[in-house]
Amino acid sequence: MANLDNYGFLKVNKETAKISKWDKIYCELLINILTKGIKTENRTGIDTISIEGVNFKLDDIENNFPILETKKVFMKNALSEILWIHQAQSNDVRWLEARNNPIWEEWKIDEDGIYRVYEPNGEFTDKKVEVVLPNGTPYLDPYGDEIYTESKLEGKAIKKAIYYGEEWAHTIGTAYGWINNKFKRPQYVLNALKNNPNDRRMVISLWQDEYIQTGTLPPCVWSTEWKVSGDTLNLYVHQRSADVPLGLPFNVSQYATLLRMFAKVSNLKAGSLNYSIMDAHIYENQLDGIKKQLDRYYKLEKIEKNFKIDDDVTTNNKYFILKNEIDKLEKYIINNPNDKEALSKYKEVLEEFKMFDFMVSKEKPILKLADKDNFFEFSNDVNNDKEYLKENATGNEDIKLLNYKSLSPIKMPIAQ
Repeated sequence: MANLDNYGFLKVNKETAKISKWDKIYCELLINILTKGIKTENRTGIDTISIEGVNFKLDDIENNFPILETKKVFMKNALSEILWIHQAQSNDVRWLEARNNPIWEEWKIDEDGIYRVYEPNGEFTDKKVEVVLPNGTPYLDPYGDEIYTESKLEGKAIKKAIYYGEEWAHTIGTAYGWINNKFKRPQYVLNALKNNPNDRRMVISLWQDEYIQTGTLPPCVWSTEWKVSGDTLNLYVHQRSADVPLGLPFNVSQYATLLRMFAKVSNLKAGSLNYSIMDAHIYENQLDGIKKQLDRYYKLEKIEKNFKIDDDVTTNNKYFILKNEIDKLEKYIINNPNDKEALSKYKEVLEEFKMFDFMVSKEKPILKLADKDNFFEFSNDVNNDKEYLKENATGNEDIKLLNYKSLSPIKMPIAQ
């Protein structure tokens, strides 16, 4: 709730009572995709609306941490995933599971060494599919016969099955952290930042042709380039494919965190995050969620515009008018629970009040890092204590995101 001063008046910080730069860039990208995008078929079976060649830049990451506020971003999961890839350099999904992070469950190879892909829609069927090897040829039993398998998830129909081998069980194959562990490119960059900051080969590439087929999902963010200018470290991120509603909010906050961490251990300031996306898309089953977020964005724009022209007296009046109207409607609905018109009005006013209260009470998110000179010494443990997480969105003792406030989460479907 908003803060009140000693006289009961609303205290408004005009510096933070506005839409963040990252939220503006993000929501305008959603609008651009919806208005200019082309409907496209893809491997998942769920059509997308997509545009190509998206570029944006976020400056001064040292002091302006980008994280969406128009919907909640689960920073705890975003942080553990980026550490899994670049610090633990692992492909084992159990590392994430131990930290209560489920986001790679859809792409995990099962205990029998088979990676199962499931139908995105439709009712469950007991159909079986032929198991193939990563190169697409049939997987044969000792007698030379083709092998078939069925779904392992209750309520989901299988559409594809690839045999990687039991030694790859619980992993995503030769992808992401496995590539970093093999080629040690993060170590190369970290060493160069300390010993040869003018190096023009500070590139981390997760796209290695030899191993693309044997990973369950080719990397979406496939390359990063690092550039030192004076005492400042800048990062260039290249993403071939972006699920904008679901993945991009994670990705931007993740790579802003990675930039801050690399800069910290190199005694540099974190500068700009330059971001490019070849295919930026929205899945058609995400449209309802997108409309909800953009509706919030338009309402916040109106509030922000009014803040710019209103004096504090008008702002205070608006806050208390909405609060009083909610109190009256609540009392009325208690005595008239079947009045649908009143209930609808109550929800409408409550939503407006929440938006208003959010804008006047939010603060600038701050990412604080422990004093480390070794990237691999940052803790990757997650603290799940609820009181602790109220103050620190990451749940990590060495990497703390404070003052993060957002509107409620919006559930977005995953397309495997």
